[in-house]
Amino acid sequence: MAEQMTEAQLMFQERQNTGTAWTRNKDFDENGYFVVKDLWDPEELYHPVPELRGQLNYWDKDPTHFSHVPLENQVEGSVARYYHPQYKTIHSGVRKKLEKVLGRKLYNTYYYDRYYFSGQELTKHADRDACEISVSIHISTNLPDDLKDWEFKIKTPDTYTDKKKKDTILVPGEERALVLNPGDGIIYSGCDRPHWRDAMPTPPKKKKIFGKEENTEYYYHQIFFHYVLQDGRRAHCAWDRSR
Repeated sequence: MAEQMTEAQLMFQERQNTGTAWTRNKDFDENGYFVVKDLWDPEELYHPVPELRGQLNYWDKDPTHFSHVPLENQVEGSVARYYHPQYKTIHSGVRKKLEKVLGRKLYNTYYYDRYYFSGQELTKHADRDACEISVSIHISTNLPDDLKDWEFKIKTPDTYTDKKKKDTILVPGEERALVLNPGDGIIYSGCDRPHWRDAMPTPPKKKKIFGKEENTEYYYHQIFFHYVLQDGRRAHCAWDRSR
């Protein structure tokens, strides 16, 4: 697995990057995130759960052309698919919707979708520069109705006594838990907003024939699309600036 951020590293990155990705959306700038209901049709995003686990890296339009790394480097036991061709044009389609919400032009950077399974969690972290403006869209899940509200958690920005120096916190940010229905998306400032998911619920053991016990595995499928501001400090991270 990739090396986890320490609390000190996370606090430093948050402090350094807060306020560096301003938009024309007041709520986004104030909270560091903005939820968009029905951002994309979940049926168009849907894909059955793959048999493989680990990281799948696609290199062209053929969904059978990929390399496989057995261990996904952020959430052990999950499956993450980078650049799956099903989502190539959707990456740009989502970008256009985000530009209207935020009031600023964006460049594509990269995308990947992830299937989480029972007991897995996403540790608290902030992302690299290529994730200046990010969106996580809920695609599908088989969690039962009483557990389906598996939350995306995010911390809002601290308020500083001096916005430039940012050496003293006046009002600490809040930790918020957000529920996304299939097709909903949360846009967030990936480089500075700490975000995470607690462990997914594990199904109860069910008695089966001959006294054997077996778990029915839960899953949760979502996709990350990442962007940078065209006229922002991270524009150099864009893989294609012609868009």
